[in-house]
Amino acid sequence: MLSPDRQLAVFDLENTLIATNVVDSYAWLATRKMELPERARFTVRTLLEAPRMFALDMVDRGDFLRWFYRRYEDADLGELSGEAWELTSDLLLAKAFPAGIRRVREHRALGHRTLLITGALDFVIEPFRPLFDDVVCAHMSVGVRNGELSGELKEAPPTGEARALIMAEYAAAHSLRLSECVAYADSTSDLPMLEASGYPVAVNPETKLAAIARKRGWHVEHWPRAHGYRRALLPLGPMVSQKRGSGSLNQV
Repeated sequence: MLSPDRQLAVFDLENTLIATNVVDSYAWLATRKMELPERARFTVRTLLEAPRMFALDMVDRGDFLRWFYRRYEDADLGELSGEAWELTSDLLLAKAFPAGIRRVREHRALGHRTLLITGALDFVIEPFRPLFDDVVCAHMSVGVRNGELSGELKEAPPTGEARALIMAEYAAAHSLRLSECVAYADSTSDLPMLEASGYPVAVNPETKLAAIARKRGWHVEHWPRAHGYRRALLPLGPMVSQKRGSGSLNQV
């Protein structure tokens, strides 16, 4: 994986480099300005909705993301962009896989180009950009006058087959060979991304991907969570004293 002959390292984010997902990030951001009774109602509503979210995600991750991200409608982008840095330090880095972050740095130290492909929103992953040469993520349209998010993605999120196409276009643009590409992912939804690379790596793979990796002879790695990692049913943001305004996240 770390041979000087490799040219490109492509990484998934959620459950590959960090043990979290878009629901966790949204919950943290949405509850920042909630008082205790409202936080409790939000938690119950979200947990009750979890089976539906899981089912939608299993059918088509792109459709799930488009549906889920509508909750950001009318939220203030400037405010969220600022809070994303605290989200990173309070939640995302606490749930990061240190070996994964170290692997990104090792590839860069060897002169390999590094590319992150994720369905997470751009302002959420902005603090992670310095780790990579390039990032491909989801983007939401914003009102020109009020700076509020529309709840609609500008383009299809980079999931499934789209990831293989992104890799091919990126490799061509930088005169790289996919046969010398290493790809890291955890889920069968990332199969096109893994299959497009010359050196696929299943990281902490789900059961189905683990079986596929064994059958195909792919490399498998198990990256431990950071020391002190705690798993919560739903991560909630630290409460702030200011009241919710028009730019608050939707709760339905």
